[in-house]
Amino acid sequence: MQPKTIPRMPQPIPKKIANNNPEFVQKPYNTLLIDGSNLLEVCFRACRQFNSDDVNVGAVFEFLLQVKLLLRLANFRHVYCFFDGTQSGLLRYQECADYKANRDKTFSDAELSDYMKEVNAMVRVMMSKAKQKKPNKTPDEFEDFSRQRDIVIQCLEELFVRVVMCDYTEADDCIGYYVSKMEPNERVVICSNDRDLTQLISDRVIIYMQSKKCFVNRHNHKELMGYDYHNVVLKKVICGDVSDNIKGIKGVGEKTLFDNFPEIRDREVGLDEVISKAKLINEQRMSQKKKPLKWAENIVNKVTDSVTGDRIYEINKKIIDLSNPLMPYDAKELLDMYIHMPMDPDGRSFENLYRILSDNKIDNLTDDRTFSNFFTEYKNLEVSEKNFFRKFSEK
Repeated sequence: MQPKTIPRMPQPIPKKIANNNPEFVQKPYNTLLIDGSNLLEVCFRACRQFNSDDVNVGAVFEFLLQVKLLLRLANFRHVYCFFDGTQSGLLRYQECADYKANRDKTFSDAELSDYMKEVNAMVRVMMSKAKQKKPNKTPDEFEDFSRQRDIVIQCLEELFVRVVMCDYTEADDCIGYYVSKMEPNERVVICSNDRDLTQLISDRVIIYMQSKKCFVNRHNHKELMGYDYHNVVLKKVICGDVSDNIKGIKGVGEKTLFDNFPEIRDREVGLDEVISKAKLINEQRMSQKKKPLKWAENIVNKVTDSVTGDRIYEINKKIIDLSNPLMPYDAKELLDMYIHMPMDPDGRSFENLYRILSDNKIDNLTDDRTFSNFFTEYKNLEVSEKNFFRKFSEK
């Protein structure tokens, strides 16, 4: 399934209509947003491939391969790859100290190693404002992961993939912010296995989940996920999220929620509606001289094991809702200057890419014939970005 595009208008558009509706006269285009942290983590765990120096370069090869395959999904004008920045998640941790505690995630200001300082310096040069984040890995794994991420970022810069990393900001928030800034004639494909991002689905935003090898859109979300896509945030606000250690209402899991509020499967439902119905359920039971249901009482009274206490709905929505991403002002400012702007082609080349791959002895990509064939899809992206830069410069 390919992303839908705005159909071409069969007749010339009157000037008045064109001025009031610029999206009618702008040619539709596609943008690919990659959750780079998610993808690189998958590649790092899935592929171990050693070069002639017995150094693992599997994640580099697999990441470039997966992006190559993604480029076949549509003709993309721009491709963005978002990585978690330094201390990403700190803003959510400040709202809820439970956040990602199950991952041994810490937000201390401990000094970075010399290696990390060097990596960070490289990223700052490329992005002007970005740092690295330490994943939850053993020291050896962390060094291996960081080294390969360094190589991946260098390669992406030469391949006209726009790399984005912002301090204290998670990749999800950057993607959510980008979606809020979409142009009227823009269609977005988000690549991530993170189901949280399905909350961003709309008539112009779809998700490609590699784990399922399919697109998730507003038409098939119920079939694939079991409920209406409008209720992604609502479900997590009430039930929490085990993977991120976000606690929900005590005694209310997905089964309890869907069994007692089946409308969540079929249409958009608000939190107030759920609370009112939970209250009504117990009022009806009491009128029948039955014992009230504890889970329903908990929904009404905001009972939770979370440190958020009776602010659970407010705080859970704040840390879950990507339509209002949790990120510092300077991160938003950076993205405002970066998105939809031309990418300067000066200094980027496939010769530089070849040198990076050769220096790191990623031998299965440096054979002349393999190199040319492997990066064909990237060359199409290069042409697209150069054309965009030229047209922008001519304005």
